[in-house]
Amino acid sequence: MFVLCLLIEILHEIINVVEYVLMGYVILGWFVFFGAVKDRNGLFFKIYVFLMGKIEPLLATIRRVLPPIMGLDLSILAIFLALHITKIILVNAFYSLL
Repeated sequence: MFVLCLLIEILHEIINVVEYVLMGYVILGWFVFFGAVKDRNGLFFKIYVFLMGKIEPLLATIRRVLPPIMGLDLSILAIFLALHITKIILVNAFYSLL
């Protein structure tokens, strides 16, 4: 039972890291879109391109199911919602094991 609780806690922390990476991707995307990051060779732009390479395949699969509504891309919101629901399920499973 200890191993299962440890596994649930590790999965919870992995989901937290994924959420922070998604938030960083969104914020850097705003900086690039609004022109705050003008240097295409700078560190922020390189981080953004790296994150885009990792996150865009996931977003593309969500966009096929959930197309933009009135120009608003809801794929990031859908991923955040799915991650949050997964965290709730994990926490409930954790407390039911105690």
